[in-house]
Amino acid sequence: MTTDTVAPGRRLDRLKAAGVAAAFAAGLVSAVQSHVNGSFTAALGNGIVVATISFGSATLILTLLLLLVPKARHGVGRVVASLRAGRKNTSDAVRAIHRGVPGIGRLRWFQVIGGAAGGLFVTAQGITVGSLGVAMFVVAVTAGQSVSSLFCDMLGFAPGGKRGITFGRAVGPALAIAAVLVAQWARLGAASQLYLVALPMVAGVFVAAQHAVNGRVETTAATAPFGPQVDRLPGALAATFVNFLVGTVALLVVVSVALAIQGWPTGELPSEWWMYTGGALGVVFIGTAAAVVHRIGALLLALSLIAGQITGAIVLDVTVRDLPLSTSALVAVALTFCAIAVPAITSRTPAEAR
Repeated sequence: MTTDTVAPGRRLDRLKAAGVAAAFAAGLVSAVQSHVNGSFTAALGNGIVVATISFGSATLILTLLLLLVPKARHGVGRVVASLRAGRKNTSDAVRAIHRGVPGIGRLRWFQVIGGAAGGLFVTAQGITVGSLGVAMFVVAVTAGQSVSSLFCDMLGFAPGGKRGITFGRAVGPALAIAAVLVAQWARLGAASQLYLVALPMVAGVFVAAQHAVNGRVETTAATAPFGPQVDRLPGALAATFVNFLVGTVALLVVVSVALAIQGWPTGELPSEWWMYTGGALGVVFIGTAAAVVHRIGALLLALSLIAGQITGAIVLDVTVRDLPLSTSALVAVALTFCAIAVPAITSRTPAEAR
């Protein structure tokens, strides 16, 4: 009698493929969220206020989920406990029990403020999109995010361990940037103040770091301190809650200053219910990223998200805005899938190689 077994390396490859697929789906969700929040902003007339409402509703949703999922509440408690001074001995004990789980140990303060990067991102939107146009804004963010994710992996910011820079992994960000340029090439000439491109590029850099550190928070929240259990779903809920709580606080500070200077926006709150779903979509987006980054790394996560975002944006253009499907759009989608495939095929972590 024989028993079929799956080699460890093949199993890890399947898990990586599942993580890439989940991240791609999260990118599609992000594209829908952009459409929702963009419509909300057009109705109200203030993107920062819309972002604050979106983050606030996401925090409320996650608070309700925490009340329903005790393991997620315990995960938040682990995050808080890991931040306290004097945790090193406990962290060493946790590492000894969970030797096969990268990213276990004491959290630093800067690893739990990833949500502030979301605040920076929407602030950059409000300041620069009017002058740069959406196309150049997307190009700038993609440039910052894809390159930053490469270095986040190299430095070991994400919980999956360090991943060195190889030729294949360097090609991925270049292809991702090329894909966005191809998709938006006809619109790039509309940017009138190109010096403003630095702000969304910096936002993209921090967004990549946001996903990496959120993965560490998820690992800490998911791992029982003195037992073998690793509960990924409650951990992802806890990490997403921390992300949106921090982001909401950061946005409340920004919007308070903005409203004090500019006053309340002149538009009215829309009556369409779907314009208020941005927060729920954000929960899916950030939660998925936090759940899979430990498996695929910051670079593949960023590239998969970009692929989903571009694909989703093109689908929305065709179905919602009734725009024709162009050759450049198809080329851009093909390039984004190549951007994922090249680093995924040509690079493996030491754990995957065994």
